[in-house]
Amino acid sequence: MPNGSERTDVERRSPVWREESFLAALEAAVTALGEHAAALDALNVFPVADRDTGTNLLLTAQAAWRGARAAAGSGLRTVARAAADAALRAAHGNSGVILSQFFRALAETVADRDDLDAATLASALDRADRLARQALLQPVEGTMITVLRAAAEAAQPALAEGATLPELLRRVSDAAIEAVARTPEYLPILRERGVVDSGAQGLALLLDAWAAFARGVPPQLQPPPVTLAVSVPDGQGACVNVLLEVSGSDTAQITEELARLGESVEVVRDTHLLRIHLHAENPEQALRTLQRFGHLVSVVIDDLSLSSPRVQLSEPRAHALLVLSPAPRIVTFAHRLGVLAVATGREAAALDTLAQEIAALPVERLTILPGSPEDWQRACELARQVEHPRLEVLPLQSLAAQLVVLLLSQVDEEPEPATDTVQEVIGRLRTADIVREQALWQAIRLDAASERVRGEELVDVLLRALDALGAEAAESCTIVVGEAIPLVALLREAITARWPHLTVEWFWGHQPAPALSLALE
Repeated sequence: MPNGSERTDVERRSPVWREESFLAALEAAVTALGEHAAALDALNVFPVADRDTGTNLLLTAQAAWRGARAAAGSGLRTVARAAADAALRAAHGNSGVILSQFFRALAETVADRDDLDAATLASALDRADRLARQALLQPVEGTMITVLRAAAEAAQPALAEGATLPELLRRVSDAAIEAVARTPEYLPILRERGVVDSGAQGLALLLDAWAAFARGVPPQLQPPPVTLAVSVPDGQGACVNVLLEVSGSDTAQITEELARLGESVEVVRDTHLLRIHLHAENPEQALRTLQRFGHLVSVVIDDLSLSSPRVQLSEPRAHALLVLSPAPRIVTFAHRLGVLAVATGREAAALDTLAQEIAALPVERLTILPGSPEDWQRACELARQVEHPRLEVLPLQSLAAQLVVLLLSQVDEEPEPATDTVQEVIGRLRTADIVREQALWQAIRLDAASERVRGEELVDVLLRALDALGAEAAESCTIVVGEAIPLVALLREAITARWPHLTVEWFWGHQPAPALSLALE
């Protein structure tokens, strides 16, 4: 009997995708966005150079995949709905909101069926095109919506010619890539900077990943070498992202009032929830306006003039979390969850400055989540220096373990998971890091009883490290990918072939080191 990966390989080339193939296609899309996210961040210049388009797309797609995976076993319609709901809750920025509408269109199109064929995908793309444009107060060509329309239009003649799902995806992907190349024709700022639109490129990456997955070939688009931009963005004001719970409120009225307060306004409704995005000079006024219409479920405000945004506590709390991490994207992910987060990588704040900022927080108790041995030492020193709030430091010295705790926050939809639950999970984790030393890869911080793991081939070192951590008996594995690893496809395939039962959570932290951080549970 074929194993799971072999069944998926057969199904993905078939005229239809069911639940298993859809989940695998989502994973392929997340991988593509993860590998390109840093390049997309650096590429972004419109509507403002806020350096997070790739990150927004990645975190939205990852949320969709996690939501779908949590619903696995219940059929495609339920899995697609779970992906859409999760994407809406996680969506940030223009790009994230539009991508959430792509997943919403898919969910609505397969709502009464449990397979996805060429005709269904063509209908979903047409619906996504309409939903995305409805979400924007002032649709601008040369962006994601241009690529989405090109994809939807390419699907129709392909369908009329009898294309199967893999062939239709190829035609759609080709049209999307061509549309991206034309984005500078629409936007002068793209021509001036000599770039294409970042969000448009991100959507093309997703469609390219799906086309490649369906045909069993490598994607056309490969990630360029790039380091995460650290220059100060040239945007002004704040990027406001709100999830608003409403009952019977007029979406058009909300949109009209927000339009008087800012730019780049997007309002998307799904039953009782509104996902809202805008750029505003006075974000507090925007929040006060929204409070007239409903309950603020979550609020994240990014200062467009800062390179390392932090969550500021606007009201007192009994308890809060603080993430210290050298992984820029973990810092952003924490920020998206409403968690205090401080980057400790290239531009780490001085310890005394950080202690002063913590002492000024309106919070009684602060739990610190370190992401490395250095951060753990920094956190312990802060606990000695700061008298109020009361600080407690979790025993974390690993990026992967730090991410596991953050994912608990996302699953529970609370920024402060129960302490006993966190301690229980930490107690089950087995962690290690893989670093590059001269010409060799080496696994460090393994169990003291483990043999030394090092070698010239990263795949070999990774598999041996996971074996030493007990992958055979583990259920899940979290891997945080650093900037030294441009591609993970071979690593993922090797893990799946060796331990097909293991659920692997890949996360692109884009930290300088370690190259890979591992945690098994």
